[in-house]
Amino acid sequence: TGIIGPTGVTGPTGPTGPTGVTGPTGPTGLTGVTGPTGVTGPTGVTGPTGPTGPTGPTGATGPTGPTGPTGLTGATGPTGTAGATGATGATGATTVSDYLSAYSTPTAPVTSGNALEFDKNATLTGTALSHTEGASTVTINTQGTYYVAYSGTVSPKSGTSSFPVNNLLTFRLNGTNIPGAASQHVFSAANQTESQSFSAVFAVTSVPASFVVYSAGGNFNYSNTSLNVVKLG
Repeated sequence: TGIIGPTGVTGPTGPTGPTGVTGPTGPTGLTGVTGPTGVTGPTGVTGPTGPTGPTGPTGATGPTGPTGPTGLTGATGPTGTAGATGATGATGATTVSDYLSAYSTPTAPVTSGNALEFDKNATLTGTALSHTEGASTVTINTQGTYYVAYSGTVSPKSGTSSFPVNNLLTFRLNGTNIPGAASQHVFSAANQTESQSFSAVFAVTSVPASFVVYSAGGNFNYSNTSLNVVKLG
């Protein structure tokens, strides 16, 4: 064998040959472990409002609210047409034509069992009644129904030392008390003063009849008294 000579210069690279056929894909490998959740990113810009959805069904009616305050009164309406004139009523009772009004202003003492005197006649009309100024008796001259009213002020007579003392005023017709026609007050001290007033309706069936305001129960002073008697029918 001869001696090996030196390596010759490398020749130029030949052209690339055609790509060979690709082999089949290998099997997918196992899924790796899920990594930790990343930090939440910033909230994005709000998107545009979507279209309005359909109207839902009407809900149930709620409870009635409290009544509001009353409104201002409206203007008065026009006056209506006058109605027809009614029938004429029955004729009224005849005007009273017999009455007496008597009084006594000065204070006058009256002992128990006596009648009050009236020193003045304010009015005396008709013939059914008669009264002499300063007298206690009213004379009734005509049968009928009468109304009587009394008012005055009473106090215990000076010198009364025993209290209580009972003051009783009554209307008397022919010496008999008229039922239910009385005024009473019990005094417990000498300086007391009491107003009295009472009235009655009574019938007179026999004339002449005498009528008085009768005081009983003690001795009293009467002042500012008045007596009114009217014939009703």
